[in-house]
Amino acid sequence: MKPHWLAALLGPLFMLLEVSMDLMQPRLMASIVNEGVSTGNLLHIRNTGGIMLAVALVGLVGGVCCTIFSVKASQRFGADLRQELFGKVQTLSIRSLDRLGTGSLVTRLTGDIVQLQSLVLIALRMFPRQAFQFAGSLIMACIISPRLSLILLVMLPLLAVVVTVTTRMMIPLYGKVQEQLDRVNTKMQENLAGIRVVKAFVRSKHEQDSFESSNSQFLATSLKAAKTAALNSPLVSLILNFSVVAALWYGGVLSREGALSVGDLAAFLTYISQLLFAALGLSNQLMMLSRAKASASRVTEVLSEPSAESSLTKPAVPSALTATANRTTTRSGQLEFRDVTFSYDGNEKHAVLRDINFTAEPGQIIGIIGMNGSGKSTLVSLIPRFYEVTAGEIRLDGQNINELPAEELHQEVGMVLQQALLFSGTIMENLRYGKPEAAREEVEAAARHAQAHDFIMRLPAGYDTVLGQRGVNLSGGQKQRIAIARTLLTKPRILILDDCTSAVDLTTDLRIREALNTAMYDSTCLIIGQRIASIEHADHILVLEEGRITAQGTHQSLLQSSRLYREIALSQQGA
Repeated sequence: MKPHWLAALLGPLFMLLEVSMDLMQPRLMASIVNEGVSTGNLLHIRNTGGIMLAVALVGLVGGVCCTIFSVKASQRFGADLRQELFGKVQTLSIRSLDRLGTGSLVTRLTGDIVQLQSLVLIALRMFPRQAFQFAGSLIMACIISPRLSLILLVMLPLLAVVVTVTTRMMIPLYGKVQEQLDRVNTKMQENLAGIRVVKAFVRSKHEQDSFESSNSQFLATSLKAAKTAALNSPLVSLILNFSVVAALWYGGVLSREGALSVGDLAAFLTYISQLLFAALGLSNQLMMLSRAKASASRVTEVLSEPSAESSLTKPAVPSALTATANRTTTRSGQLEFRDVTFSYDGNEKHAVLRDINFTAEPGQIIGIIGMNGSGKSTLVSLIPRFYEVTAGEIRLDGQNINELPAEELHQEVGMVLQQALLFSGTIMENLRYGKPEAAREEVEAAARHAQAHDFIMRLPAGYDTVLGQRGVNLSGGQKQRIAIARTLLTKPRILILDDCTSAVDLTTDLRIREALNTAMYDSTCLIIGQRIASIEHADHILVLEEGRITAQGTHQSLLQSSRLYREIALSQQGA
């Protein structure tokens, strides 16, 4: 809120002006009754009525200005918090993102921030109104009749007890509501992302039933919270109504005794009504506070999550130019794994990779092959530090990668995944994603190396063709080739290809490999392949079985020494 302090200050101040005008009205009304109606003084009635009209107009101005500044502050607060949270998500490690979950993060970026934004609006507009009105009405009521105000000594403690109990009950309930909403969002995202699979397997009914289960749990939790919150208003209203009845009875007694004029009794009842409605409003806003507190905890959890860069021992590179300069002068691209062990939970007993040792020299091509689940993709994910090693170390040109600034490391390492992810926008924008300043000639050269230039030029708008979400208007092989070109454009020292030609035909795969030998001749290249044809040309091949390197060597040597490699080769040759 600090950048918006002026609007946040002016909002409540204008509300104080509006409430002050409202508090004047009952006293002016009492004056009309006592000095105008009772005595038949029409001039006093007319003059006081004019003052009441002027006071109401001033209050209107105060209310409008309060709304303007409060909305401005709350909306800007929401936008800033959303931007801050989104920026924080970009810095989180893959481990943290996996733990938090996509559905939960979407809920926090949308629903939770909307709750906090609404809370700020209430805190700047409604809460000051109710608080000022409560305090002002209490003071004015005591001024009019201290004896009659004794009723409030009974009413206010009861009110405080009811509001405190219901508020404490609501905070954990609203937390559960948001958790159930996370599950609903996750289910929706999974279904929309995999809608083609759902339709292909005719599982729409199953997905509807599964969503109905999540939705029903969300409904049940929401109803429980709503029922608990609903108890608040009737209980508070009951206390308020008893207070009004008591004030009428006791006020009537005082009026009959001559201790309280009719006009003052009417003003007192107006003040007591304002006070009680303000108390009801405050209790409802405390319910909103309970919900916002749950949202605040969830947003704070993400903001306080350690960033992926926080464990680095060196400062970040100040600019992309500096990083590029360092890379060209100091990095050759030697990569070394020393006794690397990794587990997702940090416990070596649950390790998915054990005792990984190998060295990749600059310009070498390292092939990695193994059965599904052997740890191939996990191994290469350790190089850009998507995950931290549990034991051992990875060295780049003799330096532990944990000592490298994240920006520098990521400029040295280029990675192409099997599932090519493209963004909404043009093909040119996607290709320049890692190097926005690249000239068109550079982009086209990278596309040619990836065997993408020809099919791009056949599209209606060529490189300016607009892609749908996730590149839905391209085939799987076309998306993979664009993803390869996007990485080649950055010219990384370490190039990782994670089975990224699985959707292209063998002829195109061969052409891509031949082009890579030319374009990336001085880069260290790691290729994960399911097909022997994709890695048989490698200088060195690693065979992984259940998280261990069980054999390594050239294609020909492994055919002789590795049973698994030989079986894979023979099965594919037969096919």
